[in-house]
Amino acid sequence: MPSTFGWSASAFVAAVLARLIGKGLALLAELDDAAAGHLRRLEALLAPVWRVLDAADAGAIDVVGHRRPLQDLLDAAYAADDALDDLVLLQSDAMARGGEHGVDARGTPAAGAARKPKPRSPLRFLLCFSPPRNAVASSSSSSSGSHGKSSKGNKSNPDLRGLGVAFEMMAQAAYRCTSAYEHVVAGKNYATMVSAQAEAATAAEAADYDQFQNDIFGRETEVEQILEKVRFSDDPHYRLGIGVLPIVGVEGVGKTALAQFIFHHEVVKAEFPVRMWVHVSGEVQLKDELVVQMIHGVAGDAHEVEDIREILHEELTGKRFLLVLDDVSDVGDIQWKDLMRLLQPAARRSMIMVTTQSEIAANAIGTMPPLILNPLESEDYQKMFRHFAFGSSDESEDYTPLGDEWDDVEDEDEEEKQSPMEKVALELAKKMGGPPLPATAIARALFFRREDKEHWKNVLEDKLWEQRDVAGISPALWLSYQHLDPRLKQCFAYSAVFPCSHAFTKDELVQMWVAQGLIYSEDAVARPEDIGSKFFEDLVERRFFQPIGSSRYVVHNSMRKLAQAVSTDQFFMVTESSGDVPLEVRHLTIMTNNLSKLINDLSLKISHSSGSDQHFLQRVRTIIFFADFSNSDEFIEFLAEIFKVAKDVRVLGVTYANIAFLPAEIGFLRHLRYLNLLGNRIADLPESVCDLHLLQVLDVRCSSPYLRAPNGITNLIYLRHLHASEPFLSIIPKIQNVSHLQELEVYKVSSISRIDALQGMTQLRGTLCLKDLHQVDVSELRKGILKGMQHLNILELSWSSSDSQSREASTDEDTLECLQPHENLKDLRITGYRSTKCPSWMLKTPCSLSNATSVFLTDCVNLKNLPPFHIMPCLEILEMRKIHSVNKVNTVPQRSDQIMFPKLKRLVFEDVLNCTEWSTGSSKSRNTVFPCLCEIQIRNCPKLRNFPDLPLTLTTMIIENVGLETLPRIQDRHSLPPSSSSDAIATSKEGRWTSRLTTLQIHQCHGLKSLGSSLLQQQHLLRSLEVLSIKNCDNVTCDLSDGFQDLTALTDLSLYDCPKLLVDKFHTSLRKLEISECFITHGAWVDDYPFLFSVWTLKVTSCPHVSTDQESSFSIEPLDWLNCLFNVCSLHLENTLLLKLSMFNRLRSLEILEIDGSRSFFDDLVEEFEWLEKLQDLSIRNCKELRMLPANISTLPVLEELCIENCPALEALPASGLPTSLKRLSISKCSPRLTQRCLDDEPDNLNIAKIAVVYIDGQCISIQQK
Repeated sequence: MPSTFGWSASAFVAAVLARLIGKGLALLAELDDAAAGHLRRLEALLAPVWRVLDAADAGAIDVVGHRRPLQDLLDAAYAADDALDDLVLLQSDAMARGGEHGVDARGTPAAGAARKPKPRSPLRFLLCFSPPRNAVASSSSSSSGSHGKSSKGNKSNPDLRGLGVAFEMMAQAAYRCTSAYEHVVAGKNYATMVSAQAEAATAAEAADYDQFQNDIFGRETEVEQILEKVRFSDDPHYRLGIGVLPIVGVEGVGKTALAQFIFHHEVVKAEFPVRMWVHVSGEVQLKDELVVQMIHGVAGDAHEVEDIREILHEELTGKRFLLVLDDVSDVGDIQWKDLMRLLQPAARRSMIMVTTQSEIAANAIGTMPPLILNPLESEDYQKMFRHFAFGSSDESEDYTPLGDEWDDVEDEDEEEKQSPMEKVALELAKKMGGPPLPATAIARALFFRREDKEHWKNVLEDKLWEQRDVAGISPALWLSYQHLDPRLKQCFAYSAVFPCSHAFTKDELVQMWVAQGLIYSEDAVARPEDIGSKFFEDLVERRFFQPIGSSRYVVHNSMRKLAQAVSTDQFFMVTESSGDVPLEVRHLTIMTNNLSKLINDLSLKISHSSGSDQHFLQRVRTIIFFADFSNSDEFIEFLAEIFKVAKDVRVLGVTYANIAFLPAEIGFLRHLRYLNLLGNRIADLPESVCDLHLLQVLDVRCSSPYLRAPNGITNLIYLRHLHASEPFLSIIPKIQNVSHLQELEVYKVSSISRIDALQGMTQLRGTLCLKDLHQVDVSELRKGILKGMQHLNILELSWSSSDSQSREASTDEDTLECLQPHENLKDLRITGYRSTKCPSWMLKTPCSLSNATSVFLTDCVNLKNLPPFHIMPCLEILEMRKIHSVNKVNTVPQRSDQIMFPKLKRLVFEDVLNCTEWSTGSSKSRNTVFPCLCEIQIRNCPKLRNFPDLPLTLTTMIIENVGLETLPRIQDRHSLPPSSSSDAIATSKEGRWTSRLTTLQIHQCHGLKSLGSSLLQQQHLLRSLEVLSIKNCDNVTCDLSDGFQDLTALTDLSLYDCPKLLVDKFHTSLRKLEISECFITHGAWVDDYPFLFSVWTLKVTSCPHVSTDQESSFSIEPLDWLNCLFNVCSLHLENTLLLKLSMFNRLRSLEILEIDGSRSFFDDLVEEFEWLEKLQDLSIRNCKELRMLPANISTLPVLEELCIENCPALEALPASGLPTSLKRLSISKCSPRLTQRCLDDEPDNLNIAKIAVVYIDGQCISIQQK
């Protein structure tokens, strides 16, 4: 690493010094004279040591050519950290009895010295944890007076000799270091201090940053090109199966950012039900970890390794998907075929988007022409830099997000109006003028110093800009690194432990930081995970970590080079081609399963630098395996040998290695804090795991389903995070002994796992799910058992429904009464509750759940009255399902001006079978209900007759199988000051206040008779309604004189199986119309033809009112009303019984015809297809009785694509052949005879020989280059 860029270990050394001296003070009375003397020497050296660390952090010390004193200081800090660990191990019994010595698992004082004002230096804050000058001497003299000589011989005290040795080593190293760098001057330090307590102050900045994630610049053309391909590409592989679109560009040009923008685009979300993102960063290899990344965004985490491919198969079958393969360097033919075989169950018109630097790889796998991404234009580059440097709220910024319209006209004197800061920003942008990542990184660094003009000027004039690249890294990235808080520098440097292909979560990396002792704060009582989370978010905001979706992150290749450069020899990755392992290595990543190489590289390296033989593995603090060892017995023996030597390891990861056993020698790793065994086949953990008394994190997810917790697991009293399956967690006896546990996602009550064991587990946070609560012994249950869990966010309480008839309802009530959560709870979920009444704490006024934002009640079939949800001040989501005994919902206000459900945004009311009314009190009441509601779903409430009016904020309304006779109305006076109703209506008609409703679905409402007197009569408010679906409503009629003519935004209309509903007026915005077959058979628009020339897509679906019995009496009449659909270019018929193709001969603009499940659609064809002169795409699916295609199909003049799927009776193609214009043919799930005829030298093979692309059962068998 260049000597001028600082030393990433400064903060770690400072933190160890602070903790070491703090521990010395706490135990000063028990130290011998020698140890106390070393402590006094160390205290006297604090000021010069801090000066050296400051200078090293600022880059004033040559850490390459003259680093031995600093290296000795770091080695002493590591040894001191080990000594503090050893002390905690000796004191673990005392901690289990209540923590008499007031230490935690890192040996941190529970109560530090009195806080002092925060120093200015980025490192001086650590002085707050150190004793004031002469504190050691004064404390020593006072203790001498009280105790006389040292109490070293007192057998009741822990052995403090190791601590004394640590004082001595640290003092000696500090003296050598301060002497060697006595005349060093720190100079300017760009580091920006981060406070872990400043979350409230940075909330607005975090909100701004959320917007930055989706902002890209200068890529309007590329975005339009990709969206065009998604919607209309004629790539045959895309249309018949899976298309591959490569995005090619040099490193850092913005390929991933563009792919992310597309991935989250609304058009893409609508087109692809399944979206997956895989960070490859190398050659595509179909390993378990890659498949896990694929299912992560589809089905979540925590799936058994054996199940992941089956889960992926289920999720993909019959669905279109978008798969992004990010940062692909090479693709092997076999691996690519394996991947395509895995994706084969998906629907056609699926897409793989590949980002790569290699045009060779792009051409090898791409089915579409590669999109070449060039560097940004200068103007776009400058806009981007200013945006990230000043923030989107800056008024001087000329910025508009991609996709919006902006005015390109600029003032001629714009440059004259620029502020000095803007001029600096312009000059900085000119200095980079290349990849976006360095620009955004340095811009975000400057953003946090945006009030410091002098600082910006210093950065602009820094001599580093004179060098084009330093160690292959952009000067902008080096300067961005120099702006980091020293604590963030060491945290970022630790990311070098991950291989380039690894996608990590925030919790994963933060827990590693904590295990390594990298998290230290001026707040002695703060959770290290909370501080680490703040550090992580800061690194994301500064572009050092890159989010890829689904709560996963990666390190960009450019940033990875930077992390490797600043970590020097402390980190090393063993690969198939790596060289010798440096003797100074502290963190080891293993990427090869070549055991011969591993044994050679790791077993024979001996360091003699300390004067005695010492294996370098004895100093290693991290070992992570990223390789597949496939149940290798030799690897288990190899692990056992490593465990015997590497006793200082804090972090051990063996993920997706396919091992079935863990050697018992793991018990030797006494300092281990983080153990990750994710994705293996381990069926039994050795009992020696329970000897790892300092263990904080244990992850055994996705292991064998038979894996159970070892008997002594409750000996792990410092365990904070336990990630395991439900059976594993459910058989842990006396779990209360693990009192530091922060997470317990599932706890299944049984005779072994008693619920009262949770009484003292007040550190639990996140999610807690209590299952099988029917097994609780109420007589032994005490009230308030969960009341102390103030950090819980989500609480799920679940009773079994299997014995609901046999157990007493009062038992459930008594149980729930004792399970009142803390008022900080955000999300409450109750399932299977069988009592008729709610507990008293849910009925209190004011509400005991004052901070809850979500409540879910499910399968509470006996509950007769609902809690007063309408008074909950923060409630945003309320879902109630299977509450059969509620007859009426009373949301009666307590005062005349009360707002009910003040923040509710989503309401689901489902399977409330006996509810007849939702009441809001007197009809004369002026109380506001649901002022913020955005989505409402009411399903299977057949007796519900009325519902309150709805607000203008509503965007989605779904009414299904509800007894309403009229639909609710819109509160058109919402957000208006009190005035006459006429004024309100007039204002609404002028368009000043309109509803946000975009989607309205009304299904199976047989009691609904009229659309008038409802929100559909208020069409002047429904200016945003885009999708309207009315289905299976037997009695509804249209009593709207103007029909749907005033729904000016309506594009998608479904009128299905509503025999009495006839609407004949529509707005020209309508593009897609779905009608039922009975509508046509009953005459449709017989008298007045509707105004439907704007419709592009027509879909006709079968319905129960049409049966095969009508076939003999049904005569084919010309459908004259089709004349008004002369712009329809796409016709879809689904499971129709009586319709024939000839009925639609007036649709002469037809380009796409899809027939799905229709029985006899082609039966009446005798004439040529003259009226289908524009038909290009024909799809025939699920026609199980179809034995032959029309003989005259060959006369279709411009047909380009023919897809035949799941037609098992079809055994041959037409003897007359296929259209000569046909370019793409797909046949799947048809008769084996047809498949064979297409593959062998039979007539059907000759029929398809000249077709450019042919897919048979998902496999491409013919590609003709024309």
